[in-house]
Amino acid sequence: MILNPIFLKSGEREVLYGIMEGLTGKRIAQKLNVSYACVADRKRRLFDRFEVRNTKELIVAYNNYLIKIREIEQIRQKLSGGINANSL
Repeated sequence: MILNPIFLKSGEREVLYGIMEGLTGKRIAQKLNVSYACVADRKRRLFDRFEVRNTKELIVAYNNYLIKIREIEQIRQKLSGGINANSL
């Protein structure tokens, strides 16, 4: 499951998902029906947002982001499950 990072614009998310699927920039452009230059620009913005220098670092940074989101969700579930109306 790929989570939807809310801080990314939809075009950036689409390019990120293409990268995560292992697609080349050219194939992502074909799939999204945009120019390769548009994909390259969105990829550069992803590098800036995740503060990375290349695609490999982007993949690692995104996976770390997913792990943190899952950990936060688990904590939320534990906290909401541990509180009930009778204990208030």
